[in-house]
Amino acid sequence: MKKQKVNIINNNGSIENKDYRNLIILVVVISAIFLVFYLLTSMFTKKNNDNIFKNDLNNTEIQYKEIIIGDMFNKEGTYYALLLEKDEPYKVAFDSYINKVRENHTLYTVDLTSGFNKKYISDEYNYDEDSFKTKGTLLLKLKDGKIVNHYNDKDEILNKIKELSED
Repeated sequence: MKKQKVNIINNNGSIENKDYRNLIILVVVISAIFLVFYLLTSMFTKKNNDNIFKNDLNNTEIQYKEIIIGDMFNKEGTYYALLLEKDEPYKVAFDSYINKVRENHTLYTVDLTSGFNKKYISDEYNYDEDSFKTKGTLLLKLKDGKIVNHYNDKDEILNKIKELSED
């Protein structure tokens, strides 16, 4: 024999069901479980997020040593720009002098393999600011954004960098 639900009609016309009590208890228990999980996860993620943001702020650094060719002509004062290819055989030799040069001179490096610099690569050199092109590794001396001198022979570049490192 099946158990039948008993609905009682109150004086005000509403139906009272004995299962309402069980439903309310179930909703309260489930809500309490969700609340506990929400509070726990928000506490742990907030701790981790705070640490992540603090570390990011402390480690953020803007470097001005490597530039793109488009910015090379926007600098003021007298400075040098060394345009290098990644597979440049002389790169190790150049790198050994770059920090010494930077002690007494402003020297920017330009990565010619960067996608930002691809449009400046050509089969011939053009030293005009508006249509600048390079075939490969190049050292430029610039003053207020204008090319004063250029060195495109690798031995000549290495000798100039050595000379600048000794100044």
